[in-house]
Amino acid sequence: MKKNQAVLLMNQESFIDEIQQVLSQHKAEIVKALSKRNDAPFTREEVSKYLKVSTQTIINWSKEGILNPVYIGSRVYYKSEDVNNLLKR
Repeated sequence: MKKNQAVLLMNQESFIDEIQQVLSQHKAEIVKALSKRNDAPFTREEVSKYLKVSTQTIINWSKEGILNPVYIGSRVYYKSEDVNNLLKR
């Protein structure tokens, strides 16, 4: 083990609380970043970056109807409203 590493012991409830706190912080950062966009459409790459998922996940969500893509020529975009609604689920 490296000198600056530590082992943290905690019970299941503390672990779950810590994970929920991290997820809440992450969600708040995403919502803040999305609110700055002023309803500009997202590309697949932008959505995957904001949600921290792969572009293939975005494609799968589009096929499953979780996100509704907007096609402009050969390009695919997502409405910021749809992305925001996904976060509110």
